Amino acid sequence: MNTWIHIKSLTKKDSHLSTLLKGSSLVMRISDEDYRHAQTIWNYFNLKNMSEYNDLYVKSNVLQLADVFENFRKLCPHYYELDCVHLFTAPGLAWQSSLKMTDQPLKLFTDINMLMFIEKGIRGGICLITKRFSEANNKYVPNFDTSKSIKHIIYLDCNNLY
Repeated sequence: MNTWIHIKSLTKKDSHLSTLLKGSSLVMRISDEDYRHAQTIWNYFNLKNMSEYNDLYVKSNVLQLADVFENFRKLCPHYYELDCVHLFTAPGLAWQSSLKMTDQPLKLFTDINMLMFIEKGIRGGICLITKRFSEANNKYVPNFDTSKSIKHIIYLDCNNLY
């Protein structure tokens, strides 16, 4: 993004392509209406370069998402008497709220088929990648660069962690 500071005007309409479809024959271009909107934003905020345009976009995106989430967070206690940030997923919120709202105690299974039905539905817990792209740099990779720090990538597949 350091190069964006050197681009002193809104880029041409033809340069606004979807980068999510690399390798696909389908190319998505920006509409005339969206490009006019981009020009309006550029002029309204008196932007000096593409870096400022990008920063404005990111700030707007984050603030709007935060606004929606905080509104959702205010609604959850009102309807469910639960704080959604104390749960990992929306299905978890749905499960907790259904237990709370029905006020029915859970009973132990007495039928093995009921237990097996639930057991078959158990899935793994939270799984995430915290970095979108990582590149190894060590003596075992073809493009090993001795001037850079050594970096390994490890794949772990862990089971029965609960």
